[in-house]
Formats: sequence, structure tokens, C-alpha cells
Amino acid sequence: MSVPSQVSCYLLIVTTSSESTSLPLRERKRLRAMKRVQREAVARFAERGFAAVTIEEIADAAEVSPMSVYRWFGTKEALVIWDEFDPPILAAVADRLPRGGPLTAVRDAVVGLLGDVYDRERGLSLQRVQLIYSESALMAAADRNARMLRAALVKLFVDRAGMAERDANVAAAVAGTLLEVAIDAWQRDDGRRPLADLLTETFVAHEELAP
Repeated sequence: MSVPSQVSCYLLIVTTSSESTSLPLRERKRLRAMKRVQREAVARFAERGFAAVTIEEIADAAEVSPMSVYRWFGTKEALVIWDEFDPPILAAVADRLPRGGPLTAVRDAVVGLLGDVYDRERGLSLQRVQLIYSESALMAAADRNARMLRAALVKLFVDRAGMAERDANVAAAVAGTLLEVAIDAWQRDDGRRPLADLLTETFVAHEELAP
């Protein structure tokens, strides 16, 4: 299944390690470099503010060229928004659709892919989410990605679950909203509770909203 690689699952944190041995060596090296750049960027944004930090400063700290940063990320906002494993989330939704409803498929796909990310990435993930909620430019970028996510989900619901387009649009909007609500609750609580628990509770409590 083809999914848009630029889709970010609305503020969703990294879902797996960039060290996946299924990727070619060159791709693993590129992802490691991108993650290093992201860590440097997020640390500086959190300390001094998004507007005060330049791409050139971030590139120097990560020991890469500014041109590489622009080539990999495209925009300054993407340094925070970028998540290297968005497509597997959509692929996992597609795999689950024949066996369950749209909200259940989204919930199980997202929760199932979280794995042990909290042990590895909790600090970076929480910083990323809290930065997004604190900066209007980042929130605008996240909102654009949210619309792209909904469009991708609509297509999945129509193609894989046979839903009418109107119902698919409603289900995608509900799923996106529930993801946002759970992630917002997680960042407001400084990540004290596992995001997987909050996602599960939020989706289960609103299953009746699905068409």
C-alpha cells in the first residue's frame, strides 16, 4: 500500500527505532543523522525559543551542512514535526481494517506501534509535543499534517473498509480528533502517564462516535 511519506500522525511521537536492520545501510545512516539534527534542534528550541535558533547553528552543532538540513527537512518547522516512521502507522491501520471498525483500527495501530518508545525516546518526544503546542508556527505545521492524515485515512476507509466517502470523512475526523485529545492530555501532564493508556482510554470512551 502506498502512503504519503510526508504525513505526520498529528504530533505523534516516534514509533520505532531508526536502527531497523530492514533498511539499507545508507538509509540507516541518513536517518541517524536526521535524528541527531532533530535532537540538537529541539534542545535549542526548548532552551531559547523557536525563532531565536538558526538552521546554521543547528547544522554546526550536529556536524552536518546547512544544505543537508534543508534537503532532509525542507522547513525549520519540520525539524520538530518530522517523524521517521509515519508510513508504518497508516500501513498498520490498513492491515487492521478488514478485522475491525475504523476507530478500532486506528487505535490498535497507533498503540501497537508505540512499543517501548517511552524508555528510549520519552524526553525527546515530550519536548517535541510541548514545543508544538507552545509555538504558533509549529502548531500551524501540525494542523497541515493533521489534514493530510485525515485525507490518507479517508482513502484507507473507502478502499479497505468499503465505507461511503461521507462516513469515511466523519470517521477520519473523529479519529484525528481523538488522537489530538489524547496527545494534548499527555503533554499537559508532562508525560507522566503512558500515551498508549491515554490513547486507549480516549478511543474506547468514544467508540460510539464512529459511523
